[in-house]
Amino acid sequence: MSFITAFGDRVFVASGDLIRTFRIGDDEGMTPLISWSELNPERIQKPSFEAEKDLKAVDKRVILCLAHSNMIAAHGRRLVAVGTNEKQIHVFEYFIDNNSKIVKAEHIVTSVVPKAPTAIVFDREDAYVVVGDRSGDVHRFSVLNGSAIEMAGAISMILDVAFSPDGKRLLMADRDEKTYVIDAYCLGHTEYVKTLAIQDNDTVWSSGGDKNLHMWSIANCSKPRRTIDLSEWEAPVRKISINVAHKKIAVLFEKKDKMIVVDLETDPAATQSVTILNESECLDVTSTGHYFIVLGRSTITVINLLTMLQATFPIDDELNAVLSATKDAVDNLFKNVTHNNQLEYEKRKAEKFEQIEQKRRRLNNQEPSTS
Repeated sequence: MSFITAFGDRVFVASGDLIRTFRIGDDEGMTPLISWSELNPERIQKPSFEAEKDLKAVDKRVILCLAHSNMIAAHGRRLVAVGTNEKQIHVFEYFIDNNSKIVKAEHIVTSVVPKAPTAIVFDREDAYVVVGDRSGDVHRFSVLNGSAIEMAGAISMILDVAFSPDGKRLLMADRDEKTYVIDAYCLGHTEYVKTLAIQDNDTVWSSGGDKNLHMWSIANCSKPRRTIDLSEWEAPVRKISINVAHKKIAVLFEKKDKMIVVDLETDPAATQSVTILNESECLDVTSTGHYFIVLGRSTITVINLLTMLQATFPIDDELNAVLSATKDAVDNLFKNVTHNNQLEYEKRKAEKFEQIEQKRRRLNNQEPSTS
Protein backbone atom coordinates (compact mmCIF):
# COMPACT_ATOMS: atom_id res chain seq x y z
CA MET A 1 0.00 0.00 0.00
CA SER A 2 1.29 3.45 -0.98
CA PHE A 3 -0.36 6.85 -0.56
CA ILE A 4 0.19 10.54 -1.22
CA THR A 5 -1.54 13.60 0.21
CA ALA A 6 -0.80 17.31 0.34
CA PHE A 7 -1.64 20.49 2.19
CA GLY A 8 -0.52 23.79 0.76
CA ASP A 9 2.89 23.24 -0.79
CA ARG A 10 3.80 20.36 1.55
CA VAL A 11 3.41 16.77 0.36
CA PHE A 12 3.34 13.55 2.40
CA VAL A 13 4.07 10.06 1.11
CA ALA A 14 3.42 6.80 2.97
CA SER A 15 4.55 3.39 1.75
CA GLY A 16 5.29 0.26 3.74
CA ASP A 17 6.10 1.68 7.18
CA LEU A 18 7.74 4.86 5.83
CA ILE A 19 6.32 8.39 6.05
CA ARG A 20 8.19 10.99 4.00
CA THR A 21 7.52 14.66 3.34
CA PHE A 22 8.75 17.41 0.99
CA ARG A 23 7.74 20.83 -0.30
CA ILE A 24 6.90 21.58 -3.91
CA GLY A 25 9.62 23.77 -5.41
CA ASP A 26 11.98 23.24 -2.46
CA ASP A 27 15.43 21.78 -3.11
CA GLU A 28 15.93 20.55 0.49
CA GLY A 29 14.79 17.10 -0.59
CA MET A 30 12.59 14.51 1.08
CA THR A 31 12.76 13.89 4.83
CA PRO A 32 11.19 11.38 7.25
CA LEU A 33 8.25 12.77 9.22
CA ILE A 34 8.80 10.65 12.34
CA SER A 35 10.53 7.50 13.55
CA TRP A 36 8.34 4.69 14.91
CA SER A 37 10.73 4.40 17.84
CA GLU A 38 9.42 7.81 18.96
CA LEU A 39 5.93 6.50 19.74
CA ASN A 40 4.99 7.33 23.33
CA PRO A 41 3.63 4.15 25.02
CA GLU A 42 1.51 6.29 27.34
CA ARG A 43 -0.39 7.67 24.34
CA ILE A 44 -1.38 4.27 22.95
CA GLN A 45 -5.00 3.81 23.98
CA LYS A 46 -6.47 0.51 25.06
CA PRO A 47 -9.32 -0.74 22.85
CA SER A 48 -12.87 -0.44 24.15
CA PHE A 49 -14.44 -2.88 21.72
CA GLU A 50 -16.14 -6.10 22.76
CA ALA A 51 -13.92 -8.27 20.58
CA GLU A 52 -10.28 -8.37 19.46
CA LYS A 53 -9.06 -6.39 22.44
CA ASP A 54 -5.41 -7.21 21.95
CA LEU A 55 -3.22 -5.38 19.48
CA LYS A 56 -2.59 -7.40 16.35
CA ALA A 57 0.90 -8.90 16.14
CA VAL A 58 2.43 -8.47 12.68
CA ASP A 59 5.79 -9.33 11.19
CA LYS A 60 6.16 -5.84 9.72
CA ARG A 61 4.11 -2.70 10.13
CA VAL A 62 2.37 -1.59 6.91
CA ILE A 63 0.49 1.68 6.46
CA LEU A 64 -3.01 1.09 5.02
CA CYS A 65 -4.34 4.67 4.80
CA LEU A 66 -3.13 8.27 5.13
CA ALA A 67 -4.75 11.67 5.80
CA HIS A 68 -3.77 15.26 6.57
CA SER A 69 -5.82 17.60 8.76
CA ASN A 70 -7.88 20.40 7.25
CA MET A 71 -6.21 23.06 9.41
CA ILE A 72 -9.22 25.38 9.20
CA ALA A 73 -9.94 25.50 12.93
CA ALA A 74 -8.70 28.33 15.14
CA HIS A 75 -5.96 26.24 16.74
CA GLY A 76 -4.31 25.73 13.32
CA ARG A 77 -2.68 22.41 14.21
CA ARG A 78 -0.96 20.44 11.47
CA LEU A 79 -1.81 16.78 11.90
CA VAL A 80 -1.10 13.63 9.92
CA ALA A 81 -2.91 10.35 10.57
CA VAL A 82 -2.15 6.84 9.33
CA GLY A 83 -3.87 3.49 9.82
CA THR A 84 -1.77 0.32 9.91
CA ASN A 85 -2.14 -3.44 9.59
CA GLU A 86 -1.73 -3.63 13.38
CA LYS A 87 -5.31 -2.29 13.57
CA GLN A 88 -4.00 0.98 14.91
CA ILE A 89 -4.60 4.64 14.06
CA HIS A 90 -1.61 6.90 14.75
CA VAL A 91 -1.88 10.71 14.82
CA PHE A 92 1.20 12.92 14.58
CA GLU A 93 1.57 16.69 14.87
CA TYR A 94 4.32 18.65 13.13
CA PHE A 95 5.56 22.19 13.63
CA ILE A 96 7.08 24.55 11.05
CA ASP A 97 9.31 27.61 11.29
CA ASN A 98 8.95 30.95 9.47
CA ASN A 99 10.45 29.37 6.35
CA SER A 100 7.82 26.59 6.37
CA LYS A 101 10.42 23.97 7.27
CA ILE A 102 9.43 21.25 9.71
CA VAL A 103 11.33 21.74 12.95
CA LYS A 104 9.66 19.03 15.02
CA ALA A 105 7.10 16.23 14.78
CA GLU A 106 5.62 14.31 17.67
CA HIS A 107 3.29 11.43 18.40
CA ILE A 108 -0.12 12.67 19.65
CA VAL A 109 -2.23 9.54 20.14
CA THR A 110 -2.72 5.95 18.97
CA SER A 111 -6.13 4.29 18.89
CA VAL A 112 -7.06 0.69 18.20
CA VAL A 113 -9.69 -0.23 15.60
CA PRO A 114 -11.73 -3.47 15.57
CA LYS A 115 -10.76 -4.41 12.00
CA ALA A 116 -8.03 -3.45 9.57
CA PRO A 117 -8.53 0.19 8.48
CA THR A 118 -9.11 0.90 4.80
CA ALA A 119 -9.79 4.65 4.61
CA ILE A 120 -9.26 7.65 6.86
CA VAL A 121 -10.21 11.34 6.94
CA PHE A 122 -10.18 14.21 9.45
CA ASP A 123 -13.47 15.90 10.33
CA ARG A 124 -13.95 19.59 9.56
CA GLU A 125 -12.62 20.80 12.93
CA ASP A 126 -9.70 18.33 13.00
CA ALA A 127 -10.96 17.12 16.37
CA TYR A 128 -11.55 13.55 15.16
CA VAL A 129 -10.27 11.10 12.60
CA VAL A 130 -12.95 9.01 10.91
CA VAL A 131 -11.93 5.52 9.83
CA GLY A 132 -13.60 2.97 7.57
CA ASP A 133 -12.61 -0.68 7.89
CA ARG A 134 -12.73 -4.05 6.18
CA SER A 135 -15.88 -5.16 7.96
CA GLY A 136 -17.90 -2.18 6.69
CA ASP A 137 -17.91 -0.14 9.91
CA VAL A 138 -16.95 3.51 10.36
CA HIS A 139 -15.60 4.76 13.70
CA ARG A 140 -14.68 8.22 14.96
CA PHE A 141 -11.56 8.65 17.10
CA SER A 142 -10.74 11.67 19.21
CA VAL A 143 -7.46 13.39 18.36
CA LEU A 144 -7.30 14.51 21.98
CA ASN A 145 -7.52 11.18 23.81
CA GLY A 146 -8.17 8.43 21.25
CA SER A 147 -11.67 7.62 22.49
CA ALA A 148 -13.89 6.00 19.88
CA ILE A 149 -17.53 5.73 18.90
CA GLU A 150 -19.14 3.90 15.99
CA MET A 151 -20.66 6.32 13.50
CA ALA A 152 -22.10 4.18 10.73
CA GLY A 153 -22.03 0.79 9.07
CA ALA A 154 -22.36 -0.70 5.59
CA ILE A 155 -22.67 -4.32 4.53
CA SER A 156 -19.36 -4.57 2.74
CA MET A 157 -15.78 -3.28 2.90
CA ILE A 158 -15.41 0.50 3.10
CA LEU A 159 -13.05 1.72 0.35
CA ASP A 160 -13.16 5.49 0.84
CA VAL A 161 -14.56 8.09 3.25
CA ALA A 162 -14.99 11.86 2.85
CA PHE A 163 -16.72 14.86 4.40
CA SER A 164 -18.59 17.63 2.65
CA PRO A 165 -16.69 20.93 3.10
CA ASP A 166 -19.25 22.18 5.64
CA GLY A 167 -18.74 19.01 7.70
CA LYS A 168 -22.45 18.15 7.74
CA ARG A 169 -22.32 15.03 5.57
CA LEU A 170 -20.14 11.95 5.82
CA LEU A 171 -19.81 9.96 2.60
CA MET A 172 -18.62 6.38 2.28
CA ALA A 173 -17.79 4.28 -0.78
CA ASP A 174 -17.92 0.51 -0.50
CA ARG A 175 -17.28 -2.73 -2.33
CA ASP A 176 -21.03 -3.19 -2.87
CA GLU A 177 -21.45 -0.65 -5.69
CA LYS A 178 -22.74 2.12 -3.40
CA THR A 179 -21.72 5.62 -2.57
CA TYR A 180 -23.32 5.86 0.87
CA VAL A 181 -24.28 9.29 2.17
CA ILE A 182 -25.08 8.82 5.85
CA ASP A 183 -28.85 9.15 5.24
CA ALA A 184 -29.17 7.97 1.63
CA TYR A 185 -27.69 5.68 -1.02
CA CYS A 186 -26.25 6.89 -4.32
CA LEU A 187 -27.12 3.93 -6.52
CA GLY A 188 -25.76 3.87 -10.05
CA HIS A 189 -22.47 2.01 -10.13
CA THR A 190 -22.51 -1.62 -11.28
CA GLU A 191 -19.21 -2.56 -9.62
CA TYR A 192 -17.35 -1.59 -6.46
CA VAL A 193 -16.87 2.12 -5.69
CA LYS A 194 -13.19 2.70 -4.97
CA THR A 195 -12.72 6.44 -4.73
CA LEU A 196 -14.52 9.72 -3.93
CA ALA A 197 -13.78 13.38 -4.68
CA ILE A 198 -15.73 16.23 -3.07
CA GLN A 199 -16.33 19.29 -5.26
CA ASP A 200 -18.55 21.34 -2.92
CA ASN A 201 -21.19 20.95 -0.21
CA ASP A 202 -23.65 19.36 -2.63
CA THR A 203 -21.41 17.71 -5.25
CA VAL A 204 -19.42 14.51 -5.00
CA TRP A 205 -17.72 12.46 -7.72
CA SER A 206 -17.22 8.70 -7.52
CA SER A 207 -15.60 5.96 -9.58
CA GLY A 208 -14.29 2.42 -9.41
CA GLY A 209 -14.66 -0.97 -11.01
CA ASP A 210 -17.27 -0.13 -13.66
CA LYS A 211 -15.06 2.53 -15.32
CA ASN A 212 -17.70 5.25 -14.95
CA LEU A 213 -17.15 8.63 -13.32
CA HIS A 214 -20.43 9.72 -11.68
CA MET A 215 -21.33 13.14 -10.31
CA TRP A 216 -23.95 13.19 -7.53
CA SER A 217 -25.99 15.75 -5.69
CA ILE A 218 -25.48 14.98 -2.01
CA ALA A 219 -28.90 16.41 -1.14
CA ASN A 220 -30.74 14.52 -3.91
CA CYS A 221 -28.75 11.44 -4.83
CA SER A 222 -31.43 9.23 -6.40
CA LYS A 223 -29.46 9.10 -9.64
CA PRO A 224 -26.21 10.55 -11.03
CA ARG A 225 -26.45 14.13 -12.26
CA ARG A 226 -23.68 13.47 -14.76
CA THR A 227 -21.78 10.42 -15.99
CA ILE A 228 -18.46 10.31 -17.82
CA ASP A 229 -17.68 7.00 -19.53
CA LEU A 230 -14.02 6.00 -19.02
CA SER A 231 -14.28 2.51 -20.51
CA GLU A 232 -12.03 3.33 -23.48
CA TRP A 233 -9.05 3.19 -21.09
CA GLU A 234 -9.89 -0.50 -20.46
CA ALA A 235 -9.04 -0.62 -16.76
CA PRO A 236 -10.84 -0.09 -13.45
CA VAL A 237 -10.39 3.33 -11.87
CA ARG A 238 -7.93 3.32 -8.98
CA LYS A 239 -8.12 6.91 -7.69
CA ILE A 240 -9.67 10.26 -8.54
CA SER A 241 -8.60 13.65 -7.19
CA ILE A 242 -10.29 16.98 -7.87
CA ASN A 243 -8.66 20.37 -8.24
CA VAL A 244 -11.56 22.68 -7.44
CA ALA A 245 -9.81 25.89 -8.49
CA HIS A 246 -9.06 24.56 -11.98
CA LYS A 247 -12.27 22.46 -12.20
CA LYS A 248 -10.35 19.39 -13.25
CA ILE A 249 -10.31 15.78 -12.04
CA ALA A 250 -7.27 13.51 -12.26
CA VAL A 251 -8.10 9.85 -12.85
CA LEU A 252 -5.69 6.97 -12.25
CA PHE A 253 -6.34 3.45 -13.55
CA GLU A 254 -5.25 0.11 -12.15
CA LYS A 255 -1.79 -0.96 -13.39
CA LYS A 256 -1.37 1.92 -15.85
CA ASP A 257 1.54 4.34 -16.36
CA LYS A 258 -0.76 7.17 -17.37
CA MET A 259 -3.60 9.23 -15.98
CA ILE A 260 -6.29 11.33 -17.59
CA VAL A 261 -7.30 14.87 -16.70
CA VAL A 262 -11.03 15.56 -17.05
CA ASP A 263 -12.11 19.15 -17.72
CA LEU A 264 -15.38 19.63 -15.80
CA GLU A 265 -16.20 22.91 -17.54
CA THR A 266 -16.80 21.22 -20.89
CA ASP A 267 -19.86 19.16 -21.86
CA PRO A 268 -19.28 16.55 -23.01
CA ALA A 269 -16.24 16.47 -20.77
CA ALA A 270 -12.90 16.92 -22.50
CA THR A 271 -10.22 14.48 -21.38
CA GLN A 272 -6.47 14.70 -21.74
CA SER A 273 -4.27 11.62 -21.41
CA VAL A 274 -1.01 12.20 -19.52
CA THR A 275 1.70 9.54 -19.59
CA ILE A 276 3.85 9.81 -16.47
CA LEU A 277 7.48 9.97 -17.56
CA ASN A 278 9.83 7.15 -16.52
CA GLU A 279 7.03 5.35 -14.67
CA SER A 280 5.58 1.83 -14.98
CA GLU A 281 2.51 2.16 -12.74
CA CYS A 282 0.67 5.01 -11.00
CA LEU A 283 -0.34 4.27 -7.39
CA ASP A 284 -1.99 7.43 -6.04
CA VAL A 285 -2.70 11.06 -6.87
CA THR A 286 -3.48 14.20 -4.89
CA SER A 287 -4.13 17.85 -5.68
CA THR A 288 -2.97 21.13 -4.17
CA GLY A 289 -2.72 24.67 -5.51
CA HIS A 290 -2.00 24.58 -9.25
CA TYR A 291 -0.79 20.96 -9.18
CA PHE A 292 -1.66 17.32 -9.43
CA ILE A 293 0.97 15.14 -7.75
CA VAL A 294 1.25 11.51 -8.86
CA LEU A 295 2.89 8.76 -6.82
CA GLY A 296 4.30 5.93 -8.90
CA ARG A 297 6.35 2.79 -8.29
CA SER A 298 9.59 4.66 -8.89
CA THR A 299 8.73 8.37 -9.17
CA ILE A 300 6.85 11.28 -7.66
CA THR A 301 5.66 13.57 -10.44
CA VAL A 302 4.37 17.13 -9.98
CA ILE A 303 2.12 18.26 -12.86
CA ASN A 304 1.61 22.01 -13.29
CA LEU A 305 -2.02 22.57 -14.34
CA LEU A 306 -1.18 25.94 -15.90
CA THR A 307 1.32 24.42 -18.33
CA MET A 308 0.75 20.63 -17.97
CA LEU A 309 4.53 20.28 -17.66
CA GLN A 310 5.88 17.48 -15.44
CA ALA A 311 8.63 17.71 -12.82
CA THR A 312 10.00 14.60 -11.12
CA PHE A 313 10.85 14.90 -7.43
CA PRO A 314 13.82 12.74 -6.35
CA ILE A 315 13.17 9.98 -3.81
CA ASP A 316 15.64 8.22 -1.55
CA ASP A 317 16.77 4.61 -2.06
CA GLU A 318 14.81 3.24 0.90
CA LEU A 319 11.51 4.70 -0.28
CA ASN A 320 12.27 3.65 -3.86
CA ALA A 321 12.73 0.03 -2.74
CA VAL A 322 9.46 0.05 -0.77
CA LEU A 323 7.48 1.62 -3.62
CA SER A 324 8.78 -0.85 -6.18
CA ALA A 325 7.64 -3.76 -3.98
CA THR A 326 4.35 -2.30 -2.73
CA LYS A 327 1.20 -4.43 -2.93
CA ASP A 328 -2.46 -3.63 -2.35
CA ALA A 329 -4.09 -5.09 0.75
CA VAL A 330 -6.78 -6.66 -1.47
CA ASP A 331 -5.63 -7.81 -4.90
CA ASN A 332 -9.05 -8.04 -6.52
CA LEU A 333 -12.08 -6.00 -5.47
CA PHE A 334 -14.45 -7.54 -7.99
CA LYS A 335 -17.05 -9.92 -6.62
CA ASN A 336 -16.78 -13.67 -7.11
CA VAL A 337 -19.18 -14.40 -9.96
CA THR A 338 -18.12 -17.99 -10.67
CA HIS A 339 -21.29 -19.20 -8.97
CA ASN A 340 -24.68 -17.81 -7.99
CA ASN A 341 -23.98 -16.36 -4.57
CA GLN A 342 -27.16 -14.27 -4.25
CA LEU A 343 -28.56 -16.33 -1.37
CA GLU A 344 -25.24 -16.17 0.48
CA TYR A 345 -25.10 -12.42 -0.10
CA GLU A 346 -28.66 -11.89 1.17
CA LYS A 347 -27.85 -13.93 4.27
CA ARG A 348 -24.74 -11.87 5.03
CA LYS A 349 -26.71 -8.67 4.47
CA ALA A 350 -29.46 -9.74 6.86
CA GLU A 351 -26.88 -10.68 9.50
CA LYS A 352 -25.13 -7.33 9.10
CA PHE A 353 -28.34 -5.35 9.46
CA GLU A 354 -29.25 -7.40 12.53
CA GLN A 355 -25.87 -6.54 14.09
CA ILE A 356 -26.47 -2.85 13.37
CA GLU A 357 -29.96 -3.06 14.89
CA GLN A 358 -28.61 -4.78 18.01
CA LYS A 359 -25.99 -2.06 18.46
CA ARG A 360 -28.68 0.61 18.03
CA ARG A 361 -30.88 -1.03 20.67
CA ARG A 362 -27.93 -1.28 23.08
CA LEU A 363 -27.12 2.40 22.60
CA ASN A 364 -30.75 3.39 23.10
CA ASN A 365 -30.89 1.37 26.32
CA GLN A 366 -27.81 3.21 27.57
CA GLU A 367 -29.34 6.65 26.97
CA PRO A 368 -30.62 8.40 30.13
CA SER A 369 -34.37 8.67 30.51
CA THR A 370 -35.93 11.99 29.52
CA SER A 371 -39.17 11.41 31.42
